[in-house]
Amino acid sequence: MRVTLVYPSYGEEQHSLYFPFGLAYVASSLLKAGHDVTVVDMEGDRLSAEEAVLRTVQSSPGIVAFGGMVTRFRYVRELSALIRKELPGVFMTAGNSGVTTVPEIYLKSCGLDCVVLGEGEVTSVELVDAVEKGTDWQQVPGIAWLDKEGALLKSSHREPIPDLDSLPWPAWDLFPIENYVSSIDHRQKKVRHLETLASRGCPFNCVYCYRIYGRNVRRRSPEAIVAELAELVSRYDIQYTGFPDDLFTSDREFVIKTCALMKEKLPGIKWSCLGRVNTVDREMLETMKDAGCDWISYGIESGSDFMLEKMRRGVTAQQCLDALKLTESVGIHAEGSFIIGMFGETRDTVKQTVDFCRKADITAPMLFVTPYPGTAIYNMAMDKGLIQDVEEFLLKMNAADELLVNLTDFTRSELIELRNWAQGTIGRSYLLKKPFARIPALLWKHFKLHGFRGLFHDARAFLTSVLARN
Repeated sequence: MRVTLVYPSYGEEQHSLYFPFGLAYVASSLLKAGHDVTVVDMEGDRLSAEEAVLRTVQSSPGIVAFGGMVTRFRYVRELSALIRKELPGVFMTAGNSGVTTVPEIYLKSCGLDCVVLGEGEVTSVELVDAVEKGTDWQQVPGIAWLDKEGALLKSSHREPIPDLDSLPWPAWDLFPIENYVSSIDHRQKKVRHLETLASRGCPFNCVYCYRIYGRNVRRRSPEAIVAELAELVSRYDIQYTGFPDDLFTSDREFVIKTCALMKEKLPGIKWSCLGRVNTVDREMLETMKDAGCDWISYGIESGSDFMLEKMRRGVTAQQCLDALKLTESVGIHAEGSFIIGMFGETRDTVKQTVDFCRKADITAPMLFVTPYPGTAIYNMAMDKGLIQDVEEFLLKMNAADELLVNLTDFTRSELIELRNWAQGTIGRSYLLKKPFARIPALLWKHFKLHGFRGLFHDARAFLTSVLARN
């Protein structure tokens, strides 16, 4: 059957491109099952809504399926309405974290026939098979739909895929792969790059994070991971890679084995990963460094022990500081992510985060806490009546540098002003520690990403930090 997979845009601004692994795995699974698959990549090809719809129509699909995280909901709604006008009888579905957590919103707002819940590879194949054969697709496990009265119905639960090595590699060539490989990477560097997934799931329970793959971590074998990386090097001449898993460092033995194989099979390639401060030690980091790791991003989130406890992070600020310094000491660049605006946030907790960044000598964007559907704080926000209209809330979602829901006791303007002060102060402290090296490098990085708008943002943040009162 002809299936067209549509990857909606993240937003109108230019930004780093992140390859859509979820949709690429679904594509390869459908191909393996014998279906004809076309991908319309609105993000990778920088398509307008009209261009994306035209390509979809021209592919003559029997089924149209949308991917992408919940932050792309507004585009799914827009595209589905336009496609339905052009192809009124086409079967439409979607799968992602958004449809898994708020399926009713997607079904009603986007006019979808059904949605795929959780992991999509096996469910998508069975769903397409059923539609093609004219059998009862509602018997396929792992989907949801609306009945004639508009009530939400779900089929039986789909168990997670036990063996990730059984999945075919992502269907890279169906996407505008060169646009991803040659784009600016997450470090804002221009080098041929493409990542690969090593695991699914995260064992921790942070209140702001939705784990679509659950807390039971499933890992691919080191042999399968390195074989895929070798294929990427051979096929696309990548020079940099990484693991965008929820948490790459959750299993020490797995990391050590993977690093040993990478050093043997892929000498010279550099890579990055996401880590957690209480899962690393010196020997492990030295092994990672020896295998080519040069960048780790830790989810720090706050420099306040009080806020870390509220977030259920299970770590202390001192642990975070020690891990950052340890990582830098072995020659791996360490970065941290930070958020502001959690329930219980005060001026003092924000100042503690600023002081933490000064001690750690790091800088990073300080993002507003966003209660994504499926998270503990989303449920809390709903209970408190802070989200009045879920659909309108989803339509506003974009980057987390915008304040969508105020969870604090500050007024909206006070919280924005506090974030701007903290962001500017952290950045100013970092830059002025080594001004002749860091200021030109940061300006050039932001200019590459955002042009003169990026330079204006830097200047405004600097002035805010100078003029604002503590």
